[in-house]
Amino acid sequence: MKIAGIGDVWISGEDIKRGFAAFAERGETIETVEWQCGSYDALQAINLAVETGGSEAYEPPEAIKRAVEDADIIITQFCTVTRDMIDRCPHLKAIGVLRGGYDNVNVAYATQKGIAVYNTPGRNANSVADYTVGLMIAECRNIAKAHMNLKLGNWVRDYTNKETMPDLSGKTAGIVGFGAIGKKVAQRLKGFEMELLVYDPYFKPTAETKGIELVSLETLLQRSDFVTLHCRLTQETERLFDAHMLSLMKPTAYFINTSRSGLVDEKALWQALKDHKIMGAALDVYDREPPGKDYPLVTLDNVTLSPHMAGGSRDAFTQSPGMLAREMLSFPKDKTSRFLVNPDVL
Repeated sequence: MKIAGIGDVWISGEDIKRGFAAFAERGETIETVEWQCGSYDALQAINLAVETGGSEAYEPPEAIKRAVEDADIIITQFCTVTRDMIDRCPHLKAIGVLRGGYDNVNVAYATQKGIAVYNTPGRNANSVADYTVGLMIAECRNIAKAHMNLKLGNWVRDYTNKETMPDLSGKTAGIVGFGAIGKKVAQRLKGFEMELLVYDPYFKPTAETKGIELVSLETLLQRSDFVTLHCRLTQETERLFDAHMLSLMKPTAYFINTSRSGLVDEKALWQALKDHKIMGAALDVYDREPPGKDYPLVTLDNVTLSPHMAGGSRDAFTQSPGMLAREMLSFPKDKTSRFLVNPDVL
């Protein structure tokens, strides 16, 4: 069996080979090709196009297609696996995606052709969870703003939240979405002695919910001092956080989004922040990336902003090939793997 790995600027072909070493040890052939997509900014532009338009929004270079034509398994992180690529791989049995999202793979067509698709859920859960807590503290304690002012030669200690600047201890955090990342965020916030509320209509109570209260979204918004988003962007959740939902939040509350910008009505969020209907926000994702200095949210003084980098720790990238490989070692026998996107094909 031949495995073809597609490396990129974040996970190289050598990273894939190291992660899939167990396959080589049992006699499988592992070959890799580097996807020369250009700069990090170019990759981000492609990823955004795929997020909005699906896997067929970007056709991989001919060199990539030729390199994987005789593969039984394709491993990729961001490079798309399109209908045409699948058609050109007559022996293809499985596709592995080195991240939780798999919108860069034409899953529907792969399923139609009987090809298994695996993803790597939670590969950057620690990275995003750490970053989320960092953003919460940076915004409510004005760390980024104070740093920026001091670099400009300004000694500023009073900010828009000076009358209500909180500790985390004793406050209530509302976590929207209780998957791999949401659970990691909850683990960290327990260490800050926070009360934890969770809204996730698909989560079934287990031992993991000890110390956590499952509530409706409306209740979560009304009671939380911090609201942090960790749910997928679907038709059901698109622009879920609109003017009405934001109006349910406390005027002293903070809104954190390291998930997807499409979950939020940005204009409504901007208005709520501008009118001080909520205290502040910390964001890592935007409808337009990069947003530019004239972007409405950028002009506000009660926000902490970062350039879509919450999941970008080096550990998150280098660990994911090994995570995926461990799950795929039992392919095609194991239909129960939580990494298997379309189990009906096995």
